[in-house]
Parts: sequence; C-alpha cells; structure tokens
Amino acid sequence: MEQQERKELTREERLAIEEQAIEALLELGVKFSVPLKIKPYNEPKLHRWARTRLPFLKLSVRDRRVPADWNVGTLEVPNVDTMQMETVYQRNFHVKPLYLGTIDYLRKLYIQIEFDEGKIQEVGQEETGRLFKYIDTMAKIVAVAVVNKPEATDPLGCKEVKELVPFFRNHLTVPRLKKLCGVIRTMMDDAGFTNSIRLLSGLGLTKPKSDPRADLVE
Repeated sequence: MEQQERKELTREERLAIEEQAIEALLELGVKFSVPLKIKPYNEPKLHRWARTRLPFLKLSVRDRRVPADWNVGTLEVPNVDTMQMETVYQRNFHVKPLYLGTIDYLRKLYIQIEFDEGKIQEVGQEETGRLFKYIDTMAKIVAVAVVNKPEATDPLGCKEVKELVPFFRNHLTVPRLKKLCGVIRTMMDDAGFTNSIRLLSGLGLTKPKSDPRADLVE
C-alpha cells in the first residue's frame, strides 16, 4: 500500500493552529514535571507481599526524603548508561492562568534581563557567559508563575518562591528553563492586553454625540 504524502499546511492553517494552542494555554495553563535527583524508594519484599495478598489492609509507604506537600509521581525512562528502563521520581507542577498582579510582577522580572543581539554577534562566547547571571531571575520567573498568588509578588519575599527558586536552578537544564520562561511569557498575553487598551482608548472616539435638540425647551 502506497504511503500517502503528508499535506503541507498553508500559512493560514498554521496560524489558526498556533492561535488555538495559545488560547488553550491562556485558558488552561500548562503542566510540567521535573525529575528529582534521588532514586525511588525500594519497597520491602514483605510489605509488597502483604500489599498484593492483603489489599484490604491498604498499606502504603512514603519516601520521607520527599516532602509530604510535594506532588510527586514516578515515571519509567530509559537510562542511556545501562540501556535499560528505570523508575524515576518526578515532581509535578501546574502553571495556572496568570492573575493580573502576577503578570505585572513578572513583567518587572523580564525587564531585568538585558539582551544585546549586537554583542552576541561580536563577542558571542563572552556575552553568552555574562547572560548566565540571569539564571536566578529566570528560575524566579518560573517560581512566581507556579505560585501565582498575591504572596508571590511580596517585595519582602515569598516563602514558596524562595523554596522553588533553588529547586528549579538545581533541577532544570538551560533549554528547559528557557522554554518554560518562553511559555510563561506567552501566557502573559501582551498582545491581548495591548488590543484591550487599544479598544478602550477608541471608545471615546466612537462615542455618539448628544442631540442638541434635547437641550431645547418647548
């Protein structure tokens, strides 16, 4: 059976798909997981036997190395060294639709990141090394977006944000951190906000004039 050629999307179709993806991102947010640097707890054989043979006991073992308030699951991933599948812990996060206060605070964090394309072209390696100083700022951007509540914008610091910044810094790779910051930037919906301001500023121009005859006294 001949394989059908994949139809190439038109520019309009690609834009429509991109717009739908952005709308879903703004309405639902984004979920992501971060692998932990600890091996999962090995359940004792006796405990495993009791759990399978005596399900009514509802036995469970919690790995005390993982804080109880973390949303952590397990995932089977390939190990490039052993060429076998292994189980890893993954901490799960959900960046929900951003509140206006969170967006305003994130805007201030993004402004702190200075990027000069000209210097990148002239002295690429030197300028790239300088940009690594923004890693903490980028980690804070992700942390603030995850917390997404008034406490996250506290100028004196938020406990949850302070705990997440070093976690993201120590568990995320540069490509993933960059990608998350890009997604969060999209969730701020600058274009939508600008269009709203443009619409509001135009209302005064389209306001109907009052009928001068209404001021006449019979």
